[in-house]
Amino acid sequence: MTDGRIVLEFVPPDRPLAPRADTLLVVGEGRQPGPAQGWAGVVLAQAGTSPFMHGAGCQCCLPRNGFAGLLGDIFRKRATGDLKWFTHVAVLPPPGQDVAWRGSVAGDVLAQARFCLKN
Repeated sequence: MTDGRIVLEFVPPDRPLAPRADTLLVVGEGRQPGPAQGWAGVVLAQAGTSPFMHGAGCQCCLPRNGFAGLLGDIFRKRATGDLKWFTHVAVLPPPGQDVAWRGSVAGDVLAQARFCLKN
C-alpha cells in the first residue's frame, strides 16, 4: 500500500543498479550514472547557486536546503511534463554526502510531503 508520495531510495555505492522505467535516477557529483536508457530519466545533481536570490535576508528567495531544493525542482518538472512520469527516485549521493542529503530531506517540510524515504 502506498500513501501517494514518490518513493525516494538512497542506493549504497557498492550495490549494482538495474534501470527501471518507473524510476528517476539522481546522481551526485563524483558518481558515475551509467547509461540513461531504461530509466524514466537521469538528473545530474551539481553544486550551484540560484539565479533568483536577492540580497541577504530576503526571505522570499532564501534557497531551500541543497538536495531538498533539487527535489522540489524535480517534482515541479514531473508535474509539468518536463520529466517523464515516475513513481520512484533512486539517489546516488556524492561520496561522503549520504547523511547530508538525507538530512536535507528530513529537514524540509515540502520534501517530506512529496517524497517517502524507503531506506
